[in-house]
Amino acid sequence: MALRVIEEHLKLFAPAAATQIEALRYQSYTLAKASTITADSHARLTGAKLYVLIDGGPSECAFAERVQDLIAAGVHVLQLRDKQLDDHTLLSRARLLRRILDDTTTHSPLFILNDRPDIAALARADGVHVGQGELTVHDARQIVGPAMLIGVSTHNIDQARQAVLDGANYLGCGPTFPSGTKHFDHFPGLEFLRQVAAEISLPAFAIGGITLENLSQVRATGFTRVAVGGLIATSSDPGQMAALLGKMVESS
Repeated sequence: MALRVIEEHLKLFAPAAATQIEALRYQSYTLAKASTITADSHARLTGAKLYVLIDGGPSECAFAERVQDLIAAGVHVLQLRDKQLDDHTLLSRARLLRRILDDTTTHSPLFILNDRPDIAALARADGVHVGQGELTVHDARQIVGPAMLIGVSTHNIDQARQAVLDGANYLGCGPTFPSGTKHFDHFPGLEFLRQVAAEISLPAFAIGGITLENLSQVRATGFTRVAVGGLIATSSDPGQMAALLGKMVESS
């Protein structure tokens, strides 16, 4: 309000200065909005440290069994990510996941859908996750509404800063290490995690090639939240692996 008053007075005798004040006023609005979203995101993601990515599985039965094992293991966030499924099958899996979570009487993780805000809205997901080459936070918000969480994949500190200003609720930061599930030409690695931990207060999950063996390196950067996919998918006992990783993450 004070900047608006100054701007209006300067328009009478210093139009150029008034334009500068106007720019500062809009910047202040953006920063205030980002601060509010950050506080709300921390409240909604309190205790969410283990984020697991899963695909749709070979069948509904196999998918449901995997989901139930991970719920029993105590994971905090489940992201359904499957680039191979057609829209009909992806929506069917997403709705099945929603039903399973709704029927869970004890611990129920948050449900995030990757890439598709339209299907996230139809399946009543808790959130949607977008990458740098996908819909912007603003565009995704037009589809999912004001209440749904929106996460953004970031690969450098400038992208992380921009995601905060864009109104993201949380960040995925990586890839930290080489991964068996996605190919990357560049690995921002642990240094990127240190930059985010030092500067960004929005909830952020380290992702990319994280294992039981290198988790301590991730924790040493200041990160307390991790996201994993391949580690769980390739385990002979996904539920047990998730439970073990969860205990290690919770001890941080």
